[in-house]
Amino acid sequence: MLKTQFSRLWVHSWTRTLSEIGADEIGGLFRARGHTTRLTVPRAAMIVSRVRIVAGILAVLTPLWIVIDMWTLPRDVWQGMVAVRLLTAVAFSAILVALRGMHTMRDAYRALFFLLAVPAAFFLFCYLYIQHFHPDGIVRGFSAGYASLPFVMMGGIAIFPLTLIEGVIFCSLILFVQIVAWLPNLPGIDWPTAFGSFWVLLILAMASVLAGVSQLAFMIVMVREGIHDSLTGCYSRRAGEALVDIQYAWSVRSKAPFAIALVCLDRFQSVNERFGYATGDAALKDIAERLHDSMRMRAGDLLVRWVGDQFLLLMSNATAQQAVNAVGRLLASGLGVQPDGQPYTASIGIAERDTDAADDWWRLIDVAESRAKSARLAGGNRTVGE
Repeated sequence: MLKTQFSRLWVHSWTRTLSEIGADEIGGLFRARGHTTRLTVPRAAMIVSRVRIVAGILAVLTPLWIVIDMWTLPRDVWQGMVAVRLLTAVAFSAILVALRGMHTMRDAYRALFFLLAVPAAFFLFCYLYIQHFHPDGIVRGFSAGYASLPFVMMGGIAIFPLTLIEGVIFCSLILFVQIVAWLPNLPGIDWPTAFGSFWVLLILAMASVLAGVSQLAFMIVMVREGIHDSLTGCYSRRAGEALVDIQYAWSVRSKAPFAIALVCLDRFQSVNERFGYATGDAALKDIAERLHDSMRMRAGDLLVRWVGDQFLLLMSNATAQQAVNAVGRLLASGLGVQPDGQPYTASIGIAERDTDAADDWWRLIDVAESRAKSARLAGGNRTVGE
């Protein structure tokens, strides 16, 4: 009982913190396993593109800072840093060039790792190098500036849409680099200052992780809204076209049957005119739920809100007769009742790839649409399958 209440509180906390995120989507904020291709592809592209932008900016700014070093630091200090700055700029340029054509999450992880590794190596060298000169005055000020590089790196994590686990891992790498920088001076380290810096760095890490998770939550919602129709919960037209294309291609390769049914609601516009659009929207939502319920007997069937009051039912591995039988069960269970007591009905056209010799999926749609029109002209509330 206590575990159930805690689970509800946990889900409620996240859905309140990250508005619009669904309870079933919270797991995707913690780990990448289970993310759909429609999420991983744009997420990987966003991470890689942002890495390239940052790498490009740093490739330009890093060598330009040599002028400031020459102007402010003693010669024996800045001369030893010139080669490292130039080498770092080359490394950033290499990242910029090497990331072209990378699109997978593995590529994104690799890109982000190298983006952090290059400035981390630069920070370790500069921090330890300047310490050898026992910095004082302006050199001490610049030493403090170089010491702040982990804070810049930690803040940079916030621009990437990362899961909680991914964010913790990358932030932990930066914390580790900071600890490594302190090791050579461990006996004489100023512990209060070091503890204060590490505590601020840890707070910044938590903020960066939360920012990355928030970006990921926004992407999850955007992808979900792009795939699903906001009113009915069915697949949207844009996602439906991609699904038909995939199902059709699979059918051709495997030489398996593939049927579709275009469900056109009869005289639905009159429902909006007589009872209002709010009633019409509620009816569409209810009809979509009934269609989903009738599809449960065939696992793998997909429902798309095609146009307005038209739904497209995708039936993989279904012959024309199997599609007719499935739609028959749909009509037998009914689509609901209008406010005046009249039932909702539909004119349905069925097409099958092999039977109708459809050489592309648009031809299949045209055949189903033509048959749905014939069913409507015949009085509606019927199915035409040939």
